[in-house]
Amino acid sequence: MLRPRCLAGPWRLTLLVGVGSFCFATAGAAEKEMAAEIEATATRSVRAHTTFLADDLLEGRGASTRGHAIAMAYVAAQFERLGLEPAGDRGFQQPLALREARTNLSAGKLVIKDRGGDVALTTLTDTIVRPTTSRAKAEITAPAVFVGFGIHAPEFGYDDFAYGVEVKGRIAVVLAGSPAKLPSTARAHYSRERSAEFARRGAVGLITVGTPVEEKRVPWALAANRARFPTMRLVNPDGSLLEDFPEIQVTASVSRAAATALFQRASRPIAEVFAASERSEPQAFPLEIEIQLAGAAEVSDVSSANVLGWLPGSDPSLADEPVVVTAHLDHLGIGPAVAGDTIYNGALDNALGSAAMLAAAEQLASGPRLLRPVLFAALTAEEKGLLGAYHLAAHPPARVKRYAANVNLDMPVILSAARDVIGIGAEHSSLGAALDAAARRVGFTVSPDPAPDEVVFVRSDQYPFVRAGVPALYLKAGVKGQDRKADPVALEADFRRTHYHQPSDDLSRPIHWASAGAYARLATDVVRTIASEPVTAMWLANDFFGRRFGRDRMSPDPAGQRK
Repeated sequence: MLRPRCLAGPWRLTLLVGVGSFCFATAGAAEKEMAAEIEATATRSVRAHTTFLADDLLEGRGASTRGHAIAMAYVAAQFERLGLEPAGDRGFQQPLALREARTNLSAGKLVIKDRGGDVALTTLTDTIVRPTTSRAKAEITAPAVFVGFGIHAPEFGYDDFAYGVEVKGRIAVVLAGSPAKLPSTARAHYSRERSAEFARRGAVGLITVGTPVEEKRVPWALAANRARFPTMRLVNPDGSLLEDFPEIQVTASVSRAAATALFQRASRPIAEVFAASERSEPQAFPLEIEIQLAGAAEVSDVSSANVLGWLPGSDPSLADEPVVVTAHLDHLGIGPAVAGDTIYNGALDNALGSAAMLAAAEQLASGPRLLRPVLFAALTAEEKGLLGAYHLAAHPPARVKRYAANVNLDMPVILSAARDVIGIGAEHSSLGAALDAAARRVGFTVSPDPAPDEVVFVRSDQYPFVRAGVPALYLKAGVKGQDRKADPVALEADFRRTHYHQPSDDLSRPIHWASAGAYARLATDVVRTIASEPVTAMWLANDFFGRRFGRDRMSPDPAGQRK
């Protein structure tokens, strides 16, 4: 005689219709036990991968360095172990060409030329001057004009260029950041596009001035330390550089404290300029001075690679439309000593995110096949301007017709017990609904972005996919602590203030491994949910990014928006 059975799969139980209450109770207990084991496995996996990737052996995983090459080999070996197919041009690797520039800081020069005498700002203390990456050396002298935040957004009633100030042939002086009155999505987009706007308008130089608001977020000392690391640009197939804007020959940053010198002859003093910026008032006027800008750098061609692993799907009609899961593998490498330590390990940024991606790949590769394929991508040169992501978005593997969606895992700051997640970009596409559904299944809550002014939607590897029209979701660690003695918001604020892009972002950070495993499990189920859909993700009706980059994938139904 056939007996009713409770059938357990890797992620859910299939209950036979008509079985008794005992079977249901047993199934519930078995389901909880299985979920706990899945999370425990993910926790062990995340901890093991993070421990290796953040070890001093890898020397901070700077793009194109020996340490990063070790990290690439490690990820490729993990993909091989999991049975993923190589999806790169060279096995698991997708090589890309880079132009590296090491700024000669002592050669930088910013001189304010005025009838009352020249004023030279001090390198690193007051200013950082660089030639564009395509040049080893550049020097210009030109009239200077102030153009507010340098943002042209007339659809939102904001335009710093509306005052008719001539930019062509001038050195443009702009404020760091963006006007608070703009919606966060618009701020994200326009702040990212500023250099392109000035290049189109013919500026020959660009000076960015720190504001009180921006220097609170990124102190000048941190910016000065970053200047000691090399910059990079992606070399396009035709030999040009991605987003280099050679029309702008020299760029400079000036600290808030030194900005007064730029406005000594202006119609409005710097204090009034800062006040107007905090009121989100467009502003622009000539500075009535000339500025001499000079910079030099050691320029060389280097190479790096993305590491790509392919998990096939089950539906032949969707075989060329994968979900692409990304995490950047690089960090800063070896740099200036801080408290005697020169290795910038990047344990949270982004060894932990890369480890979560590997844990998700392991869970998905060992489970039932999904409808869609999944492309796992350990990206290079994120710290240099999202370069690996730009390359992968523009040059997908030959088997890819288009990406169905992007899920990005970057710097999950998990320093205490937490069971919530922030879906950066969830409000822009149908991926928000997928996140909600997955979170409910694994016992997570979804929290709103606690700092929309940070506009992180343009500051990590999802943005190149967004610009290619692909709906994207960035999974950020949550803000609701489960321990009343530990505040995740305060812990992240301290991390960003004290350890972010510092050698102390290492394995001494008190990572809450069980919560990191839960985060990886959630990421797994988010990807599973998206890859189980026969319809590709859609931008919501009239979405800001959908209108600009993905009109062919924008939902016509406003009712389809996330509740």
